[in-house]
Amino acid sequence: MASGYWERARALRTSRRRFMGAGAAATAGVAGMALVGCGDDDDGGGTASPTAAASQAPGGSPSAAAVVRGGTLRLPLSGASSANPPTIFPFENLTYLSQTQGSFYYSRLLRGKNGADIDPGDNTTLEGDFVSKWEQPDDKTYVFTIKPNAKWQNKAPMNGRAITATDFVKTYEAFLGISQNGAVWKAVVDSITAPDDKTIKVSLKAPYAPFLVTHASTPEGMWFIPAETITNDQAKKDPVGSGPFIFEKFESGVAITAKKNADYYDAPLPNFDRVEAGLINDPQRLVAALQSGDYDLSGLNGPIYKENRSKLDKQGTDVFTQGLNTGGFYFNFDNKPWNDLRVRQALSMALDRDGYLKVQDGTGKGNYFSFLPPGLAPYYLSPRDQKDKYGAQAKYWTRDVKTARDLLKAATGSDTLKFKLFCNVDRYGAEAQQAWELFASTLKDAGFEAELVFQEYGSYIQSTYLGKMPEGGCACGPLIGSPRDPDNMFSQYWSQSVRHNWGGTPIEQQKDIDDMIVKQRTILDTKERVKYIQDMQVKMTESLLVVPYHSNGGWVYANPWVKNFYYKNSYAYMPDSVMKANFTEERVKKG
Repeated sequence: MASGYWERARALRTSRRRFMGAGAAATAGVAGMALVGCGDDDDGGGTASPTAAASQAPGGSPSAAAVVRGGTLRLPLSGASSANPPTIFPFENLTYLSQTQGSFYYSRLLRGKNGADIDPGDNTTLEGDFVSKWEQPDDKTYVFTIKPNAKWQNKAPMNGRAITATDFVKTYEAFLGISQNGAVWKAVVDSITAPDDKTIKVSLKAPYAPFLVTHASTPEGMWFIPAETITNDQAKKDPVGSGPFIFEKFESGVAITAKKNADYYDAPLPNFDRVEAGLINDPQRLVAALQSGDYDLSGLNGPIYKENRSKLDKQGTDVFTQGLNTGGFYFNFDNKPWNDLRVRQALSMALDRDGYLKVQDGTGKGNYFSFLPPGLAPYYLSPRDQKDKYGAQAKYWTRDVKTARDLLKAATGSDTLKFKLFCNVDRYGAEAQQAWELFASTLKDAGFEAELVFQEYGSYIQSTYLGKMPEGGCACGPLIGSPRDPDNMFSQYWSQSVRHNWGGTPIEQQKDIDDMIVKQRTILDTKERVKYIQDMQVKMTESLLVVPYHSNGGWVYANPWVKNFYYKNSYAYMPDSVMKANFTEERVKKG
């Protein structure tokens, strides 16, 4: 390591204090900054930078006698990424802000199961939401049975009537015509029909292993919204659903409030009488609100952990989370010399991922991105902690300046490579800018001389993000946000995807990559698929289609009066994370 490295790192460390109050973009940072999965290019990081917990609340599922019910749960809508949703009708906009608040009132076929023994990043562990069971009679068919007591909320125009399978079919038809994610469903689903009032039949075009995770339980796609409220535009201003809470009001810049649905099909859940989701996003204001008791829990910035944990009650619950948005350097392969594998290998070996984590990761829980994010359990294979499984490819994840220089010289005939590095900061925030500056500073040790070019977000997304880069340049940044399954992430690498980040003439290994991506979709046995996808991460290191960097840890905190809280990475924060939590008796008395 060059002697000047830590001097440069310490100089850049001072910028950490800039993003402590920098708002929504700052909280996402390198680990959590994002483009919403399954079709959107938004910045939603959900609460904190997700996931894979190092610690969760103690204890298992509570008995009925142990649960104290009541009180108003107060929390920010999406941690330090909170802000006004552009719409409260989730089909109109895929931003996490619209999806998260939608989880208060709407349902899905399935939802993520949580608990002390379930990794919060494990989306393979599911339970019925408004359905009681599901079956798969063949590789292309799923049959869902609606819970016998499932009904719409007691609010006009639905007025508490029973939910029918036909309702779901009508929602699907509306979803296809309105949502950007309709195309994602249409590409996989052949038809959705209602054999009877309580049965939903989904027929796929071909076997598709991730269907239950990426479609049936996704909170970024098809919420079960009554078609009547879509037709009369009520969904845009006064939502009605079948979920755990009933919409009350949306005060711009203040909060979204909802009351308990007393007729909820999973009654006596939820345990809280009301929820108030605040819209402030300054991390320091969130810490102060937790300190005073004005907020019960919140997702927070991992980088502020060391400076702020001592301000909070030591008896509170900490959940340390892992990044769920893979970030890396990506290329247009018509831009020489990036089409030369040796240059990409040199770039990977020039990165000081451990050094960046020391500077940026206040939790000490971060890791490296592979071609999947650390938070995508159980598929992720750590290039840092499981080097033995990477075999000969492990060396490309380790900083080795001498070898990097040798590879660069062999590929280009020069000791230096000057290039423009395109990235964004106006959306991704100061933590991202600090990372880009760290990259540019430390890559010089291996001969890479990067000129940082900060593009405005709209321009960046429409050009650079899609692999359209000026000659000689490359880019770095997040590739996709909050994927629930590896197949979401693989859309960034697949040559037939309109969303793949790389551009230009495909590299020599692209056909092999494409074949692996297609094959993993057909492996229906979960254990077999996990093994295959872990092997894919090793195989993809041979070609370095992108060059991943480091992944900062995140932090979620709950005050000690919040019990049975098990964090679950999801935009569906209410049903997947806190619906089953409860307060102590003392906290309930405070309202």
